Amino acid sequence: MNVARAFFSLSSLTLLSRVSGFVRVGIFAAFYGRSIEADIFLAIMIVPELLYRFLSEGLIASAAVPLFVDHRGHPESLKKSLSTVLVVAFWASLALTMFLIVFAPDFCHMLTPGFSELMLSRMHWMWSIIALYIVAGVLSGVITSFLNACNIFAAPAVGPLIVNLTIIAGTILNQGGPVENIVVTVVLGAFLQQLWLTALLFYYGYCKSVFELFAGIDLQIAGVFFRSVFPVAAWISVLPFIPVYERYLLSMQPSGSVAALNYIDKLFNLPLGILSISLAQVILPELSQLHGKQRRDFLFKTVGISALVFMPVILVLHWFAEPIVTFVFQRGQFSPADSLAAAGLFRSYACALLPTTLCLLLNRGFFASRQYLVPFLAGLSAAAVQFWLGRILVAQYGVNGIGYAAAAAFTVQFVVLLIAELQQFSPKRS
Repeated sequence: MNVARAFFSLSSLTLLSRVSGFVRVGIFAAFYGRSIEADIFLAIMIVPELLYRFLSEGLIASAAVPLFVDHRGHPESLKKSLSTVLVVAFWASLALTMFLIVFAPDFCHMLTPGFSELMLSRMHWMWSIIALYIVAGVLSGVITSFLNACNIFAAPAVGPLIVNLTIIAGTILNQGGPVENIVVTVVLGAFLQQLWLTALLFYYGYCKSVFELFAGIDLQIAGVFFRSVFPVAAWISVLPFIPVYERYLLSMQPSGSVAALNYIDKLFNLPLGILSISLAQVILPELSQLHGKQRRDFLFKTVGISALVFMPVILVLHWFAEPIVTFVFQRGQFSPADSLAAAGLFRSYACALLPTTLCLLLNRGFFASRQYLVPFLAGLSAAAVQFWLGRILVAQYGVNGIGYAAAAAFTVQFVVLLIAELQQFSPKRS
């Protein structure tokens, strides 16, 4: 596989997806600004945002891609592995969806304790609807991982673009009306994405009918998948608490703070998605085929190049934070004062960009070698730092403190991962 070619094709499609994401958020900001409606909707959007983090951080890919790579030379075995993982993922995601629906009031109150009873009652209904996103999103993650393991990267990357275009259409048609209507379009977009990815399986000849995709479970393959995914799930289970905690802190800040965080998340994820996540996604199948010194050399080369690329990116984000936020968001109900407040948060969050990128790449090295304990411990360390520093820095710097806490947390995570990676090849171990 030509890694550079795969990376540029994937990053190009990711760029289109991110641009559409900016258009989506910009249109929403123009209609709702930093209003109460925006706070409600963007707090609810934590469900698809967390699912995106799960998939991008590797809950599915870290276990599924190496598994699919192992079966890639045997077509029938490869199809059987896809069917097994899809069946397991469907029932697991359905159970999680039902859990979120049943306990919707509890989750909403925990997420935003500063909201009024009227706002919380609206959130309950929207939370139950958007929970359906999980089933479509997880199945899409499995199919994307399968196609990536077969060195197909660009076409699956069209999926997020479909989701964004659906939400954009829904937001425009809603014309500033109740945000409940937009929630429905979010779920619709997720299912349209799943249909697109399923169509790709037919196009590339990996299945002949939908029934073949859910033909049954191979217990041996399922066992390998479970043994791989459970440690990763334990590590990634830490992730939801961080954005929940961030929104918990900001819900007690001035009105519009939760919305500002969600807007800045989109800006932060532009370079992260185009460069970092795309690169991590492309190198995982390659790393899964390498061993020992070859894997280490390939990984460290990728980490070094990424560090050099991201340093000037971070400087640009710091220097031009306010013009960037103004250009993307300042229209309609999003005022100059909103831009100024959001730019400060963007500037602080930019500090987390480099360590986040390096953590994504180092984690792929451990996933490829089927080692999951170190990423789990590194994730716990980062979460502990962010929980400890979050309240302190928000009290001292206001909303901007969230970004500084994130930067410190990911730096700690990177240091733990790097030391562990170097320890594997120390003279004593070799």
